[in-house]
Amino acid sequence: MSEEIGNTFYTFRTKDRKFTVKQVSADIMSESSLRRFELGQTSPYLATVLPLLDKLRITPSEFFARQNNFNPTQVSAFYSSVAHAYNDRDVIKLDGMLSDLIKTHPDKPTDLPFGRLDKITIQAASGMLRGQPLPIADINFVMNYLRSQRNWFNYDLNMLRYFPVFLPAEDLIWLAQNIFAHALAYINVLNNADLVSDIVLSVTNALIISAKDYDEAQSLLSISHHTDALKGKLEFSVHRKALEAAIIFHQGDRHGAEEMHAGVLATLKEYEADWDIRQVEAMWPLLTKKD
Repeated sequence: MSEEIGNTFYTFRTKDRKFTVKQVSADIMSESSLRRFELGQTSPYLATVLPLLDKLRITPSEFFARQNNFNPTQVSAFYSSVAHAYNDRDVIKLDGMLSDLIKTHPDKPTDLPFGRLDKITIQAASGMLRGQPLPIADINFVMNYLRSQRNWFNYDLNMLRYFPVFLPAEDLIWLAQNIFAHALAYINVLNNADLVSDIVLSVTNALIISAKDYDEAQSLLSISHHTDALKGKLEFSVHRKALEAAIIFHQGDRHGAEEMHAGVLATLKEYEADWDIRQVEAMWPLLTKKD
């Protein structure tokens, strides 16, 4: 492993940046130490490797992507497969993924929550497509896990995309009040803004359609509107407008809501966003349904 890491750094230094050992090692380590690292003879602490990468203007994610031959990690490959199957409405593929996970994996630790969370995620994606509820025990397991985490990382946000529709009102409200508190620190650094925007839209949809909590929905959208990482994201802004129109509808301004909804569709048509148009049109009757 040390040899592979050192060789990856050597490739970046010599093939890409064309820097000398002296240029890169200056003020960080001795030239001989850098050579030993590149030969795999030593394993510097991460606190030393990061300044070396900074010297090359290479991010850690770029470094480890090449180290892994640009193959996706197991986690990213898993969520990519779930997302593709969900977007293609391929419940057969989701069933196959669930079957594979249920098989015994003796090499995986059983004292960690992630195996069960992976299974529940697939069941949630499948349940959304089939219109089937999740067991209460699974919902509680997911919510207890989320509440136990100080921050939500890429894994947690990917998982959370599939759950709002199944949650009771109290859990939806808790999510609405805690999304940015748990994820904000990592939105910019780890490029999680798209995931957070998807979750905001999903939670707001559920607050309007199932919880009928329009004040909480409006509050969540207002916070997202003032979140710098989400500003300038056209797709998110347009879908947020569609939800704001639904809230206005339930507040009694039907004419204003219809005008705003028409404006959303006009914007999407201008950008030829056919998939988004179908989504907004399909959701509007659900969002404006009276009790």
